[in-house]
Amino acid sequence: MFASQALEAAGSWHAILVATALLGELLAVVFVYRVLVRGGAPASTLLWMVVILAAPWLGLLLYYLLPRRLQLRRLRRVRQRSERLREARSAHGATATVPVPTNGRTAPCVPGLSALLAGDSGEDLVAGNELHWLAGGREFSTRAEAAINAAAHKVDCVVYIFRPDTAGLLFLEVLTRAAQRGVRVRLLFDAIGSFGLKNAHLAALRAAGGRAEAFLPLLWKRRPFTMNLRNHRKYLIVDGAVGFVGGRNVGDEYFTDRIGQQREWLDAMLEIRGPAVARLQDVFAEDWCTATDEVPAAASVPAPPVPGGAAVGIVCSGPDREQPELWFAIVQAIGDAARTVELSSPYLVPPPTLMFALQLAVARGVRVRIYTNGPKAEAAVLYHAQRSYYARLIDAGIELYETVREYNHAKLLVVDERTVLVGSANMDLRSAHLNFEIAAVAHDAPGLAAAVLATIEQRRAAFRRITLADLPESPFWRVVDALAGLLSPLL
Repeated sequence: MFASQALEAAGSWHAILVATALLGELLAVVFVYRVLVRGGAPASTLLWMVVILAAPWLGLLLYYLLPRRLQLRRLRRVRQRSERLREARSAHGATATVPVPTNGRTAPCVPGLSALLAGDSGEDLVAGNELHWLAGGREFSTRAEAAINAAAHKVDCVVYIFRPDTAGLLFLEVLTRAAQRGVRVRLLFDAIGSFGLKNAHLAALRAAGGRAEAFLPLLWKRRPFTMNLRNHRKYLIVDGAVGFVGGRNVGDEYFTDRIGQQREWLDAMLEIRGPAVARLQDVFAEDWCTATDEVPAAASVPAPPVPGGAAVGIVCSGPDREQPELWFAIVQAIGDAARTVELSSPYLVPPPTLMFALQLAVARGVRVRIYTNGPKAEAAVLYHAQRSYYARLIDAGIELYETVREYNHAKLLVVDERTVLVGSANMDLRSAHLNFEIAAVAHDAPGLAAAVLATIEQRRAAFRRITLADLPESPFWRVVDALAGLLSPLL
């Protein structure tokens, strides 16, 4: 009797295993179809197909946990509503934006980039903006605190890392005081990047009427465990009239430019006052909707233009967007370069399009210089991954500079001493394909470019130039670099 029962149990388990395997194969075919029609890089598509077909359940689990895009129907409605409201506002002459002048200018411009930033609506690149280059952490924190203290209506902030350290808690106090005055305060922080920020740290802000929400937490209701897609943006908006955008998060090193007592933290932010801040406000509305499902009642109304102010475009990229406008702007700006390109990024794992644009610029006779981090500043695997690209960069004629001890967190681009891009994106594959990123592009702004280049010159002592002679000759380290380079899409 026991033998027959054992045989029956074994038969039942066998049937379950067969059914599970068949279901896995069926789902694998469905998901391979999705991978194929979704498109993307052939290598990435082929890799997903092989993994899903070879190990269906593992492949499906990884495909679920490591998505590359978000399908947000409500967010599309937010954008459509904003576009309709902007069109109606423009039709009735209510817009405060100023078109970029094109006739009678004597200063050189970048027509390709100008056309790209103008877009279909003509509102993505607007003149009349006052710009302040904020190279120092204390300068940024002082001006941001002053703006928040002067806020009359609203304060909106998006940040990737919010540390509950001395600087972070002081910043929370500033936000809390604003909320206590009746100012609408909304703080959006990335759930993974700000993992150390707990409800207890936010209790006073929330008690004062402020809002604080995590972006894509691990148990996000639409797609739990969406841990691969992070909001890496850093920007602050006050009353829809003043905005700050760049690479600084909230924490001691970002506000003090110090790492302990021995090392410096190099970073940058751009302050914008004028009509371009309305485009920054529109991005916040989308980010807030993604996190909370709250749809804004109206599009942002641009602030009055500043006479003689600079033309600025706000560009974004991310898994919620059909087109990577930020990367279009970077590649187009480099493609339009006639003399110089100065590029700073803490991580340097350039996507193929960026690598090609840099190589092509040098071939045209453009001087290209890149500033990144050395081995003492960066995690080992990240450093070896970026070093796997060095030979190609140097062979192309690009000047490459590494920090000696300091940490370079500045993310910026200066082209022909006139066009400046300051934002949150690193020059790596994760920022190009997975992260939510943002940047401000100052078009034909020689004054701002001069200030940025002066900062680069001041920081030059922290860097050393890397040549082919500095690259490892040992086969072991060359293999280590190559293996780390293979992991670059995951870093």
